[in-house]
Amino acid sequence: MLKVGLVGCGTIGTALARAIDRDLPRQARLVALTDRVPQAATRLQRRLRSHPAITTLPQLIRRSRLVIEAASPAVAIEVARRAIAARRDLLIMSAGGILQHPELLVAARRAGIRVHLPSGAVAGLDALKALRLGRIDRVTLTTRKPPQALRGAPYFTRRRINVDAVRKETLLFDGKALDAVRAFPHNINVAATIALAGVGPQRTRVRIIAVPRALTNSHEVEVVGEFGRLVARTDNVPSAQNPKTSALAVQSAIATIRGVVETIRIGT
Repeated sequence: MLKVGLVGCGTIGTALARAIDRDLPRQARLVALTDRVPQAATRLQRRLRSHPAITTLPQLIRRSRLVIEAASPAVAIEVARRAIAARRDLLIMSAGGILQHPELLVAARRAGIRVHLPSGAVAGLDALKALRLGRIDRVTLTTRKPPQALRGAPYFTRRRINVDAVRKETLLFDGKALDAVRAFPHNINVAATIALAGVGPQRTRVRIIAVPRALTNSHEVEVVGEFGRLVARTDNVPSAQNPKTSALAVQSAIATIRGVVETIRIGT
């Protein structure tokens, strides 16, 4: 039985906790929760049959074999550092935080622990991981989202842009993946995941386009190399609870957890 601790009890954390509780009762057990808002952890605890303890982060790590981060990039860094020091496996949702601190992955390898980064709301990572064994000439992610799904990003604050004033399709960002996750830390985790799976944060190009009245969050990955050309596109329905999150991102994380506990693995 895999003992799981969950950091972050918002939209994604709640969905992951309920999936573990409902669908994996024989393989995994949620033993601890923590959130910067205690009421959020209490609400989630009451909805779970396993009734996990509400703890501090150090207590959660001590109780768990797998630590799931579903909070924010800043929290992801602290969770990763503490879990690696305690030799606990990790599942990180805020891949942008990890991209900015590659030393954490180096430390995880040295400690012999597993770090799981779900594919999130993007397709094509299985092919990208295989293709990097050969020559890749370029990787480009083009993301299209309604403006409200980008609200709160530091990009708008620094440039004094009112996101609600965007009235037509607008290219907001065109640059490296590392700069993208700094400008949109809560909106573009897929860029970090693609960079880590492929050619790195400096060679991965990211384009972010605001599309008023758009009904989906769209991600298109283009990879060009000696193999030919790959294009993978997803048009994701936003989460009803949080428009910044696509429903596929949650399902991807649940599938990753299943892959941790199941004995048969299909795909790259």
